[in-house]
Amino acid sequence: MGVSPRRVFLSHTSELRDHPQGGSFVDALEKAVLRCRDAPVDMAHFTAGDLAPAALCRKRVAECDVYVLVAGFRYGSPVVDRPSLSYTELEFEAATELGKPRLVFLLDQQAEGPGGLFLDPEFGDRQEAFRRRLLLDSGLTVKTVRTPAELDAEVTQAMAELRAQPAVAGSAKPVGGPVWKVPARLHGFTGREELLQELASSLSEGPVVVRAIEGMGGVGKSSTAIEYAHRHAAGYDVVWWIAAENPDLIPQQLAELGQALRLTAPDEPVGAAVPRVLGALRSRERVLLVFDNAEHPQTLAPYLSGGQARVLITSRYPFWAGVAAPVSIDVFIPPESARFLAARAPHLTADEITRVTRTLGHLPSALDQAAALLADGAVTVPDYLSLLDSRTRELLHRGADGDTAMPVAASWSLAFDALAQRDPAALQLLTLLAWLAPEPVPLTLITNHPDVLPDPLAVVAADPLRMADTMRLLRERALARVDADSLLLHRIPAALLRAVPADQQTTAEHNWPVTAALVLRRGRPDDPWNNPAVWPQWQRLLPHLLTATAPDRHDLLTTHHDTLITLLSSISDYLETSGQPRQALPHAQRAHQLAHDHHGPDHTTTIGTNTRLALRLRALGEYRSARELDEDALTRYRRVLGEDHPNTLVSSSNLALNLWQLDENQAARELNEDTLTRRRRVLGEDHPDTLTSASNLAINLRQLGKYRAARELNEDTLTRRRRVLGEDHPDTLTSANNLAINLRQLGKHQAARELNEDTLTRRHRVLGEDHPNTLTSANNLAINLRQLGKHQAARELDEDTLTRRRRVLGEDHPNTLSSANNLAVDLSALGEHQAARELNEDTLSRRRRVLGDHHPNTLRTARNLVTALRNLGQDEQADALQAWITNAAKP
Repeated sequence: MGVSPRRVFLSHTSELRDHPQGGSFVDALEKAVLRCRDAPVDMAHFTAGDLAPAALCRKRVAECDVYVLVAGFRYGSPVVDRPSLSYTELEFEAATELGKPRLVFLLDQQAEGPGGLFLDPEFGDRQEAFRRRLLLDSGLTVKTVRTPAELDAEVTQAMAELRAQPAVAGSAKPVGGPVWKVPARLHGFTGREELLQELASSLSEGPVVVRAIEGMGGVGKSSTAIEYAHRHAAGYDVVWWIAAENPDLIPQQLAELGQALRLTAPDEPVGAAVPRVLGALRSRERVLLVFDNAEHPQTLAPYLSGGQARVLITSRYPFWAGVAAPVSIDVFIPPESARFLAARAPHLTADEITRVTRTLGHLPSALDQAAALLADGAVTVPDYLSLLDSRTRELLHRGADGDTAMPVAASWSLAFDALAQRDPAALQLLTLLAWLAPEPVPLTLITNHPDVLPDPLAVVAADPLRMADTMRLLRERALARVDADSLLLHRIPAALLRAVPADQQTTAEHNWPVTAALVLRRGRPDDPWNNPAVWPQWQRLLPHLLTATAPDRHDLLTTHHDTLITLLSSISDYLETSGQPRQALPHAQRAHQLAHDHHGPDHTTTIGTNTRLALRLRALGEYRSARELDEDALTRYRRVLGEDHPNTLVSSSNLALNLWQLDENQAARELNEDTLTRRRRVLGEDHPDTLTSASNLAINLRQLGKYRAARELNEDTLTRRRRVLGEDHPDTLTSANNLAINLRQLGKHQAARELNEDTLTRRHRVLGEDHPNTLTSANNLAINLRQLGKHQAARELDEDTLTRRRRVLGEDHPNTLSSANNLAVDLSALGEHQAARELNEDTLSRRRRVLGDHHPNTLRTARNLVTALRNLGQDEQADALQAWITNAAKP
């Protein structure tokens, strides 16, 4: 006996009938239905007649036995009297209300067809939301296809399986037992244990509990709600998932619940069904409703039944007070990220996992997508990170692990498009943040400099009220973390915004890398040099300065070389003055090269970068290279600016410091005396630069053995600096440090110790424990302690100072070698002669390489080694070394 043909309603948008050419998706669908000996019903074959189009759609769906939907990326025409729905959504709604078996086939992102098949510039966000709801409806048969041939095969199989079932598939009517509609549990769910425990605790309380999980897109709000529902399924008789991003579709889904509970009939109007469902839920226990991706409390409040039902909401919107008790969810913490990725790609090393998770900012959806690519080893971590840098949008538009979830990029793109429609200035603000670092951006950096921003952001930034509205909108939509004085954009949406092609930007003509650099140039705090009060402000801006001036931004700033030079120079100054000389060097080198390339050697900008680079090199002990740069800068400044220009005098002062470090003390003294005389005449006796020359001249006098003259000049300089700069200014503390050395050399060891202890305490407080100047004070105090016979205390302080100097300055820095030399002296004084010998041998080898055989410090270490050898009874080796010292010390 033959089977009766079924009437199969075909739901689709019109473009699928035409594409791809040579055999469209609709052609394949009709062929599959006919092959199953069923009758396809397509609205294209009917005219409305006396019925409105919407009524005709519902009538035709009601007349059919099976509903089949092919959902592409075009939304289709909105219903005339319900413009928030398309006709395909209306047909789906009718099939659901009538309890029809529903077969849904989604086109994959890689489906065959022209580009226009995947783009709906007007209603693309609506269609993505519809596709997402289809994925979350557990009462559906859902498949993903790429080609008409795949669609033909899948439809044929699904229709055959449906005919074999004794009951109508997809019916919303229950067959007894618990009522359940929740998306499938996510395989390998990781983390969120504290949040899940908090939800379990709060949702077990009474009498009425509504919790809202709020956070930005991609942090796992929905997946956490799904996990909670599955873990606690036994505690509920009714668990119902409602896709809530479109408020107009919430009533339909509640009506489905009414049918499942046998409270309403399939043909009952939704408007009548919803009140009955909500009323029934008030008196029911063991009920959990999940409203996923709710837009706003006002749109959801009418559907919160009260009574004993538990309600869980997920939303980007953060302000749920008065409707629900919010609980925030953020990106994974690093251990959660590591466990998540390791579980999916176990072949990755710990270092590879760390690199990926950090690069993705621990965003769960991005990590899931990365795991899909890395799991089988076909894509290596270096390749993935390279792709992420060069093909961000393409990579993040891929699905995760072969599933049909909305890709990371698509989710954020929808949010950006919606923001552009609502507040273009807000999207511009996000774009500016994207070109800064993924760290908090001070709000004043933007609001204080509207003149360098594009419109309409410039107008908004200049108006506190409008800026407050824009920031509130960003927070409401969870697009950025908004604090009282800062904004933070996650690195994934930032990468997507940076990767937007120019022809797709709302302000295609605007150069955002330049804007970021100009805002930072205008927003720099005061000069950081020897100015610790502003260092916290510089540290806060440092991540953004480093990002805006990174080498890969060089080509994007071709019209603003001077801005780039200025920023690089400022970064270098801050890093050195705050005690990070090694980190400061490359920025000074880049600034110098840029200035030389674009201005030539005699431009004052180039000469200034010469001087700055020389300072960096001197701080790292590269005295000869620093001297060459300073000599060149001084020659050019004298020719370009004149003998007495302040810049010329800075250059001569710096050169004198290099001469001193190279043990050319007489030449250094003469240059410093000349510079001091000129500065007193040009700048005045108490100008800070004049006092710097006086301080440097006192060092020369000390090195030439004129201890009393050095002491008198240092005492005068210290007095003036205390009056002009203050007790705790770094320059004042330098004078105090130098005076303590004078006191020690004049035999006043206790006075030197007391002054060094006070200076060290102040430097600890003002500069920090690891600042090179602080370590200089610690080194000098250790010398005082040793000379006062406190050898163990000196040893402990020298050991600590040596450890810190090795870390901060490097193994071969002259100051590090001074600490090593001093520690060896301590060891000898404490009778540890073998340890002293070994340390002296290492220090001598390094000093010979760094300073040369004839440098006084090299010879000092050699003499200490002679002492250590004699203490060990190795007189023959000591004699040979002494002979070498005698020869090396000859002029």
